[in-house]
Amino acid sequence: MDKLMSTADKDDYNFRCNLCDTEVVHSMTELLLRGLATASVDNTIGDIFKSPSSVAVGVKTELEGYLFLRTETLVRESVNGGEDHLDQLMKASTRPTEFLSDLIDDFVASKRNLLSHVSGFLLSESRLNKIKDFMQKMETENIWALDGRKATAETILETIDMKCIFHCPEKFAEQDKLVDHRSQCKFRVVNCKNDGCLASFSAIHIDEHDSICPFKALPCEQLCQQHVMRCEMDKHCATVCPMKLTNCPFYHVGCETAFPQGTLDKHCSKLLQTHLLYVLQATTRRDASVNDMNQRLQHLEKAQSLNELSGALEVKSLTLTIKEQEAKIKKLERDIKMQEAKMKKLENEFRSGKA
Repeated sequence: MDKLMSTADKDDYNFRCNLCDTEVVHSMTELLLRGLATASVDNTIGDIFKSPSSVAVGVKTELEGYLFLRTETLVRESVNGGEDHLDQLMKASTRPTEFLSDLIDDFVASKRNLLSHVSGFLLSESRLNKIKDFMQKMETENIWALDGRKATAETILETIDMKCIFHCPEKFAEQDKLVDHRSQCKFRVVNCKNDGCLASFSAIHIDEHDSICPFKALPCEQLCQQHVMRCEMDKHCATVCPMKLTNCPFYHVGCETAFPQGTLDKHCSKLLQTHLLYVLQATTRRDASVNDMNQRLQHLEKAQSLNELSGALEVKSLTLTIKEQEAKIKKLERDIKMQEAKMKKLENEFRSGKA
């Protein structure tokens, strides 16, 4: 609903915009709800005849009256030439949530009963839980509706926002002009245009939101050709991005090159001969390992035949050792066969490439 200037105003500009920064108003409405809950809880602690719900409506009326009076008093005193009050008003104008929070704290302190002061209740976890529970109850039972809190917050904000940082002061003689203005006002509510984002905010915050929106599509940080949502960037870069660094498939035989996974084919084609050399070297090392294992086995068999191990090893232990060595030899033989097969495959590919 449009907010109209009083007909007693001297000019003809009866239609005012008064759109406010939605984020600031939201913060102020949360402060109002918590303030009412805190005052109601602190005022009824230990009173078996009263509950926070039974006093909330009356406390709400007192709270609104207190906030309006303190705000109007500050503005009036600053206008009347009080330098200290003018400084306070300028501070409130740039930090309205802090200003409101301080006023609410003063009001809450005035509503505490004697028992809450002397019982240590103010510092207890039980108090915080009661306040939190009562806030939820007020929202559920609509004890102080959001629209009502919003109207209170906007009234206070418009009163103290002398620099017009958080609300629009524009006014018009005709309602049509007001409507046209509001469609372009920097405090109009807009929705994020990024697919999947449901955020809404004052237009003045478009750039700020866009810089942090998790649903904004951005060029890949690893400079692949894709655009990825900000919230998916880390996952993309660590998994499917073609520019993600990966190890060469011949890493286990000696190639320690890392490169973007999208260039795997190019890397393998370019270093075919080098990879063949690595495989040959690995095969030679494995052959040497097999020969070494055979020599060890022969020594064991010889030692067994000469009874050199009698008294040092039990027959069962020796048999187990031999079986372990045989198993290792069989594994090495299998590995050699696999490497020989890979060699033949690589040689065939190499010949095909040269052809």
